[in-house]
Amino acid sequence: MKLTNEIEWISETNFRVGGQQFISDLESQQLRTSNEQVVVLKTATMLRHYLDFFLPHSIDNMIELGIWQGGSPLFFGLTTDIKKIVALDQIRPDPAPADASPELGMFYRNPAVIELIERHRLGTRVRPYFGYQQDDRAGLETIIADEFGDAPLDLVIDDASHQYEQTRRSFEILFPRLRQGGLYIIEDWQWAHMDVAAYQDGSKWGDRPALTNFIFELLMAYGSHSDLFWNIVVRDWFVSLQKGSFPCPEPFRIDEAIRARGKSLWLI
Repeated sequence: MKLTNEIEWISETNFRVGGQQFISDLESQQLRTSNEQVVVLKTATMLRHYLDFFLPHSIDNMIELGIWQGGSPLFFGLTTDIKKIVALDQIRPDPAPADASPELGMFYRNPAVIELIERHRLGTRVRPYFGYQQDDRAGLETIIADEFGDAPLDLVIDDASHQYEQTRRSFEILFPRLRQGGLYIIEDWQWAHMDVAAYQDGSKWGDRPALTNFIFELLMAYGSHSDLFWNIVVRDWFVSLQKGSFPCPEPFRIDEAIRARGKSLWLI
């Protein structure tokens, strides 16, 4: 992957690419992308980490799950030479009704995202799809066939629900489509262990299994099949799995790749 545009890093929450303003809104998650600014749910440091991490790799195509206000695919489309960026989100595919409240309007497609893609002439490279759940096998397979044909994927970024079951199912659908050496990224794996009151007192997602459980399962699968991954890289906010030579059957089930002496993992 190569950089194609200079990035002006103004602050952690403010940066510019080729004249396009980007605003990081990781904290409030209430800002909307407009014709003047693109909202991205990653800080400048996080994006620099990604660029540094991806630059040594050959990445012609990628899929991103969870794009909210379109900031991440627009950023990669403007800064890199990736040929095709397919991005999916569960928000409704139609624009918000005129009488919708700002809070409700966040869950509808933002027309400004499409307008910016067209303005920057990214229409053939940045392909957003709305109204799709991250574990919609039929929907994902149709989109992949339409956008990539038989070509394998180079990169998958899962920044969608951050939930154990959905993240697991997405992996089982998409990981087999990666080429050998391709990267599968799972973001925010650590949410259940963060020093955030809502997570630790259970008021947010207290009834749901931690995403860490899936990372444990991936490690067990790696221990069971050393050729499943070339390597696993754990950062404080993402895990990267580089696909090895293991022949993933179709359909792929992570349970079937784990040897665990007949025992089951207790979910935390």
